Amino acid sequence: MKKNIGVWLDTEKAYIITIEDNGARVDKIESEIESRLRFKGETKAYSRMGNQFINPATKITHKRRHQLKHYFENITDHLSDAQEIYLFGPAETKVHLAKHISKEPILKDRIRKIESEDHLTEKQMIACVKKVFDQKPIKVNVRIRH
Repeated sequence: MKKNIGVWLDTEKAYIITIEDNGARVDKIESEIESRLRFKGETKAYSRMGNQFINPATKITHKRRHQLKHYFENITDHLSDAQEIYLFGPAETKVHLAKHISKEPILKDRIRKIESEDHLTEKQMIACVKKVFDQKPIKVNVRIRH
């Protein structure tokens, strides 16, 4: 039984579209990535805590990186038994997920296509994934930089 998976994602949510012989199934994963962190009293590029001035940029960057890693691990848990994977979505998050997948020894050679798509309904996502997997595969050796 052939199992192909398409993943539509942005930083807020991911839809995992599983195409099997008996039909299609859509699972939704909510992300826990915070879009903008603000500290109370923050008005400039630095924050004030008591009589100290701190720059929260590195702390925010590390926190966002950790949240992205956790989000990608939740998604890759659903991809373990896929024969081929199709990544699509409106933002750069799909490229970051492809980098994360390329580090996984089980999944690294299973990405079939990465494509930019706008916001779609669930039925449009299913149709898009079916269209990609109905086409003849083109094998291209691509190196994803880490």
